Amino acid sequence: MSKNISRIIEAIDGRGYKQYKRLVGAIEEVDGIIVRVVRVQGDPFAPPSTVRLEAHYSFPKWSTRYPIALADWVYRRLYGLLKRYSRKRGEGRSGFLGLPKPGPVMLRRSGVELIDGRIVARVWVGLPSRRRRVLGGVARELLLEVLPSVFRRALDWRGFEDSLRKHIVAWRLQEYLRARLLSKGLVSFIGDGSILPRRCGGCHEPLRDAVPFESPPSLRVEFDVPWLDTIVSGMGVRKGLTVIMGSAFHGKTTLLEAIAAGVWNHIPGDGRERVVTIRNAVSVRAEDGRFISCTDISSFIHDLPGGRDTRCFTTVDASGATSTAASIQEAVEAGASLILLDEDNVATNILYSDERAEELVEHKTVTPLSILADGLKSNGVSVVIASSGNLNLLSVADTVILMDEYHALDVTVDARRLVRRYGLDKLARMEDSYSLPRTRLLEKPLLLVKPRVKGRILTDKKLPVGVLIDNPQLVEEAQYNTIIELLRRIKSFTGKSFREISDTVDEEISRGFRELLRGEPSPGLAEIRGLDFIYVLNRLPGIKVVQRGE
Repeated sequence: MSKNISRIIEAIDGRGYKQYKRLVGAIEEVDGIIVRVVRVQGDPFAPPSTVRLEAHYSFPKWSTRYPIALADWVYRRLYGLLKRYSRKRGEGRSGFLGLPKPGPVMLRRSGVELIDGRIVARVWVGLPSRRRRVLGGVARELLLEVLPSVFRRALDWRGFEDSLRKHIVAWRLQEYLRARLLSKGLVSFIGDGSILPRRCGGCHEPLRDAVPFESPPSLRVEFDVPWLDTIVSGMGVRKGLTVIMGSAFHGKTTLLEAIAAGVWNHIPGDGRERVVTIRNAVSVRAEDGRFISCTDISSFIHDLPGGRDTRCFTTVDASGATSTAASIQEAVEAGASLILLDEDNVATNILYSDERAEELVEHKTVTPLSILADGLKSNGVSVVIASSGNLNLLSVADTVILMDEYHALDVTVDARRLVRRYGLDKLARMEDSYSLPRTRLLEKPLLLVKPRVKGRILTDKKLPVGVLIDNPQLVEEAQYNTIIELLRRIKSFTGKSFREISDTVDEEISRGFRELLRGEPSPGLAEIRGLDFIYVLNRLPGIKVVQRGE
């Protein structure tokens, strides 16, 4: 027989705070909404409790066909309402109501999911007390009056149909465009009229009065969208090597960051609702001091002093060049087919070298992307590089885009003419010198610590130098919480290749968070890609990998 919330609260009113533990698993229905207490905090100052709310819904059919977008819309309404009704009702966290703050993208979140024809919300609740005594009346009001009322209002779409429809259309359009990229030979698409600049560094909000994006005529691509009875035009970023060049502060990095962000679907009003990128794109940068475990970087780094083999390169203190090379190899190994690099934060000797000066250098230990580009392309890997305009890169670029006062210009023909003028069109290319990474297996998950999130940094004081994992393609702190939950079950991935781990994470997240965690999740989780989890594994000193067959 299930436990009743009202009866338990009545029985524990005025008693010690730990009596709240009796509420775990307690359930009660309030006007069609089922309220279930999933987790109870041990102290009023501890992280808040978790309550699950469940109800049938009556949304229009045109919205229920897109459950992720619909759940995202409900989540944002619920987040705002909980914030409004959350207030101090005793000591510590008493009276707190909340969810993690949503970012500018539509994600699967454990906070709101559509499951088997019902809508489920999981929220944080600070169970109230004074002098560590249960405030029964306040607890009952929170759990059985405020929460059901707030949830009911979040589900009420009538009067907000225009907002809901825009949300669904934005999701549907981005999915539609992304699904058609590869058939057009593209890896990314930037729609005309998009607002790419952000209000400030690290801000999500679009910059006011920013120059709307306009595609160069020679790179313009059109998508016929019959269900919208419209044609969407914009710039197509083609497969191969694309160089985005221009002076500082003219929009190179802004364009590259928009391409990187295009792996997620953006909400209406973000300005990037028509910017889409293939899902397996990975941003790479130099990470001095990062940990590397048995990664084959021999295509880039070789002939080191002392004859050190770089086919299974391991270090606890990588340089800019070795960290960049390793990150590229690790991304390709895990399934990435688009690599994004910004000259401002990548070791430039991995991007290009000046062959005219090499006669002064006796030992060549780095082969740059400008030479390996054809090999990458022949293995199905495209690259987009933001650069001030190095001629060696331009000599191998398939497309060159010049950003001039945030206006995009196709200067591919001019770049080739310039390359010929300086005789760089005959530079050596090494189509066969880029070798795909060797398959690595997760051999020994030695990570037996409890990582935590601090800002956008995943840390743990028990690790030798801490773990700095700040993936630029993650946009919400809740995504880091998902990574932490995956790390807690890291042993289940033992013996799998990194590509297999990535595919497993993608598949499990697509089936919901209960599948991912093998149980009821907290409210604080958000969707990641398998590639984002691999990004973390490759930087953790607490695990050991081995190349297959060794």
